[in-house]
Amino acid sequence: MNIQTNLNKIVRLGLVALTTTSLSFATIAPAKIAFAEPIPQRSVTPGVINEGMNGTWNLQWKVNGWLHRGRLRMNGNFGTMIVNVTGPNGRRVYAEQQMNMVPNRNGYTLQGSRPTYPGSNAINRNYQPDNFYVESGDRGSWKMRNCSDYHGCIPVRMTRIDR
Repeated sequence: MNIQTNLNKIVRLGLVALTTTSLSFATIAPAKIAFAEPIPQRSVTPGVINEGMNGTWNLQWKVNGWLHRGRLRMNGNFGTMIVNVTGPNGRRVYAEQQMNMVPNRNGYTLQGSRPTYPGSNAINRNYQPDNFYVESGDRGSWKMRNCSDYHGCIPVRMTRIDR
């Protein structure tokens, strides 16, 4: 009985220690209240960030001899782009990607994601997502550079097809 009593005391002491330890961990971490500070942006509201880019655009740029032709369709801050790439050896790569426009200090970034084979959900591992830097110019014009994993940003020729 003496062993049983001692064992019960050890178990109770262990539970008290466990409870105390658990409570001390809960009280060690101070409660933090975070307030989001506004990010300085241009004088536009998120709902109309790129209304000037709404519609369909033809894009064209060249990287290391590979000609990229894209058809970009934007509606608000989101869109899709189908890219047709032709290599110097005639090899072709096609990809479709989702596009997301995000405000930036001096303009916008248009970020591609999840390149697939056009018309399917199959990931195209031969194409990396595009990242463009976009600035609005005079009289509603736009200036675009492809700043994907290249050495610097490459100018992109933009032609509006429709609104």
